[in-house]
Amino acid sequence: MPNSLPATSAVSHPVLPDIGRPVMAKANVRTPDIDWGFEIGQAIQRAVRRAGFSNKEAAAKVGVDDAEFGKWISGTRRPQLDRMFAVHELQKPLVIELVKLAAGMEVIEEIRVRSIA
Repeated sequence: MPNSLPATSAVSHPVLPDIGRPVMAKANVRTPDIDWGFEIGQAIQRAVRRAGFSNKEAAAKVGVDDAEFGKWISGTRRPQLDRMFAVHELQKPLVIELVKLAAGMEVIEEIRVRSIA
């Protein structure tokens, strides 16, 4: 058994050209053409009015102070929709007003009365 490795052919690997310092890829993030924070805030405002609450009453039912609730409505802070949806009186109005924001959606409210004889 030989004590050394067999000689290999002197094949060199191709050298890649120096392309300079690596650069991070940049995502092409476009600025939305709609201020969704403001639009969602206005939908919340309409839902609160539809439910028959003042902003102060709605804030108390949701469990936040008036200032925080006002920031949700103005769009300066993201609303906690799970807390709002936990208030039974706000569920239907909130869903209706948020659906109105979706393009191509129409809200039809229908009342059916069925007499049982």
